[in-house]
Amino acid sequence: MKTSVIVKLALANIRRRKSTAATLFLMILLAVLLLNIGASIFLKLDTFQQEKLEELRTPDMIAYFKSNEHLPEYEALVSQAPATLTWENESVLLLSDAKFKSGESTTTANLLMLNADQERNMAPMHTTEQVTNKSEQLIYLPYMLHVSTGLKLGEEFSFTYGGSNFTYLVGGFVEDALLGTFSNGALKVFVSGEAYSELQASSGTTADYSLLSVNFKEDVKPDKLDEKLGDRLFASGTTDAFSIMLVDGGVEGNRMLVSILAAILIAFALIMVGISLIVIRFQILSHIEDHLVNIGVLKANGYTSAQISGSLLLQFAVIAIAAALPGIALAYIAMPLVGNQISAFIGLLWPTSFDMLSVLISVASVTLLVLLVTFLSSKRARTITPIAALQSGMNTHSFKRNPYPLEGTRLRLQLALGLKALTRQLKQNVMIVIIVAGLTFSSLFCSILNFNFTSDTTAILKLVGIEHSSLLMVLKDSTQQEKLFAEVAAMQGVSKITPLDTHSASIGDSRFVLQVTDDFSRMETETVFKGRQPKYDNEIALSAKVAKLEGKQLGDEVTIVLGAASAQYLVTGLSQQITQEGKVATMTTEGMLRLQPDFKSKIINVYLDQGVDAARFSEQLEEQYPGMWNIVNIEEAMQSTLGSFTTAISSMAGVITVLTILVVSLILYLVIKSLILKRKREFGILKGLGYTTFNLMSQITFSLLPVIAVGVLAGSAVGYFYSDFLFVKLLSGLGIYNAELAVSLPQVLLLCLAILATAYAVSMLVARRIRKISVYEMLVE
Repeated sequence: MKTSVIVKLALANIRRRKSTAATLFLMILLAVLLLNIGASIFLKLDTFQQEKLEELRTPDMIAYFKSNEHLPEYEALVSQAPATLTWENESVLLLSDAKFKSGESTTTANLLMLNADQERNMAPMHTTEQVTNKSEQLIYLPYMLHVSTGLKLGEEFSFTYGGSNFTYLVGGFVEDALLGTFSNGALKVFVSGEAYSELQASSGTTADYSLLSVNFKEDVKPDKLDEKLGDRLFASGTTDAFSIMLVDGGVEGNRMLVSILAAILIAFALIMVGISLIVIRFQILSHIEDHLVNIGVLKANGYTSAQISGSLLLQFAVIAIAAALPGIALAYIAMPLVGNQISAFIGLLWPTSFDMLSVLISVASVTLLVLLVTFLSSKRARTITPIAALQSGMNTHSFKRNPYPLEGTRLRLQLALGLKALTRQLKQNVMIVIIVAGLTFSSLFCSILNFNFTSDTTAILKLVGIEHSSLLMVLKDSTQQEKLFAEVAAMQGVSKITPLDTHSASIGDSRFVLQVTDDFSRMETETVFKGRQPKYDNEIALSAKVAKLEGKQLGDEVTIVLGAASAQYLVTGLSQQITQEGKVATMTTEGMLRLQPDFKSKIINVYLDQGVDAARFSEQLEEQYPGMWNIVNIEEAMQSTLGSFTTAISSMAGVITVLTILVVSLILYLVIKSLILKRKREFGILKGLGYTTFNLMSQITFSLLPVIAVGVLAGSAVGYFYSDFLFVKLLSGLGIYNAELAVSLPQVLLLCLAILATAYAVSMLVARRIRKISVYEMLVE
């Protein structure tokens, strides 16, 4: 009997407030949808990548480098290492700065070309799908290109390398955990045997490379084999590009952007959950206030406080569970789209299978929070006695000061009445301010990220650690270094050049990339966030990650080891960057000469005048200096590396902005409808006194618009001043300690005005319900 009473009361409450139930249903649905997607990514990402590593037989370490007379030394080093279990070497082609169409833009990338017909034990070619009709001119591309560019099987794929154009038919798409995306350098691409031979003959010996794959013993540490191999490569005097990658670092590089997006999704989902809880509390308190007499009648007729509270618990539990189920279903429907985006980041086919754990976490957490807030908010109903309720709560009534007496105010009448209503509904207004502030902050944060990835990329370049130049040029032969540098600097269209060489060095047990230039004040990208860049030959700036690993601070002396040489340096600055796993140091050319007396710079950054086309200038350099430079277009390289993430951020910013406007509209609908119901008699009297429907609509709008404006102002202020802090927290695991994101004030103002304009329009539309109130109805009632 008790259970049936609770059920009847709960269902009656839902029927009585259908619009409230529908609004909560929609908000909880959206929260569960976003929370389930974010939780699914977080829970599955690590285990999924580990499973793929085993499935694809990914080696523990890979290295690709120029094939030359030193190859037997490198092979001997690897084969004789105590940690080496198995290894294999394969001849490949590295096509540096190959260009191909990616949608409407041109992408520049290093293509590591492998023979599809060759047998291999480590990381064999693993296709997600492939053509059935074999051809001599087939190319097998990373799966990432399939999901990011829309390439399909059997279509033509063309790229340009060394002034020649190569065209193949897409024979399939391959998964690779390390070289399947732009994040870790080169893209691994397979071509059929005959096509490989033709490509090898066309590209010449400059593209001849070796791909070394190594598996380690489980019970033996690799003992810095990657660092030893790097030292051996540097010691050989090579000027060609090479890369050495451990599987953990490579996988982490692919996972970084996915983790950031998942964190943003979960954060916004939690904001939606918080908003739902605030609305539930507001609705329960309003329900108790509006139905005080009814509660007294129920208690007088024998209903207990537990039954009344239980009906409220059941009411909102039913709404939460009913909303969660379609939210889970929509999450499952949306996962293929989300999965494609994840695949573009990690180069692996993301599974769209149903994840029961993330479902249980999202549904259980939302439902439990709803029940907790409902239980705490319904406590007030237990303290109400039948006598006090039947007297409409007069024993708790307080007569407050009239803040805007109409007889003495100089304000316009509608504005004064609106402000009176505003101060009378303080708790409701606080709720609206918190909700609008939270939504505005989340929208503004995504908008700021979008602006920094798509418009002003200076802050992102600082965090990534890429010098903001037009071209990066590597000299193949350093014998004419000074002459060639001077000639490039004197070319028409060149604003300036700066050298920036990189070497592998170490402090204690920490290996890092050492960047060297003449004068850091001439660089455009400043990575030092504490202290300063080195000026003298005995100074060095360490990345905060290296300094933390070695326990060093500003002013400490450190011993830098480069090959067989070592020297003492003073730490003058702490830097940060995402690339190179955050392990970087900088010193001047004079400082480098202490370690390497015969050092000569081989790499320069070229800064072009505004309006000069970098691609056309590169072609001019190739014509003037054939085969003397390896040239990287920085703009195209950045687009290749961050293109997918930029698209994802832009999409997320748009979705969150739309959801913000939608939720603000729903909240206003709830509040205004409740307000009209509460003040129905008052509005009827005002109409009888001669007020028009538009007058009363304006009064309601004026009572809410200042509250919305305060919420927007608070949210935008927090977003403006604390977006850097939140972004640093998202990137803290990557060695980022400081960020200065660019903020577009016009964009911020446009977003705030859009929310305010929507609030005004929705308020006026919902307030039109007043037109149904008539003086006759009030008299009849």
